[in-house]
Amino acid sequence: MNIDIKLQQCTTPFKDYLLKDLAQPEFAKGYLEAALQDFDREGNIEILLLSMKDIAEAQGGIEELVAWTNLSPQTLTYLLSPEHPPQLDKVLEILSRLKDSLHTKHAFINQDSTT
Repeated sequence: MNIDIKLQQCTTPFKDYLLKDLAQPEFAKGYLEAALQDFDREGNIEILLLSMKDIAEAQGGIEELVAWTNLSPQTLTYLLSPEHPPQLDKVLEILSRLKDSLHTKHAFINQDSTT
């Protein structure tokens, strides 16, 4: 059997693994912190926006983020797209909501594990 065919049969897309890991609040928090550090060091807004989008997708999707931010799905998708120049105030609002959500979910999980 050709090795390429074997690899195709066994390979799960990286994004599937990433989203599974990002569904865990502690992992998502570390991922977001790494993206923020990269943004602070390199000024790479694209990585920050893609990281925020991946976390939102893994943590319940854009619909849940819509509820947290009171922004429309179209606005959120636009703001988290690296192809468009971001509106910093909106990006910071989304970031704040993501961080609050991850903190709340992490605290809830820790509380459940101690009882």
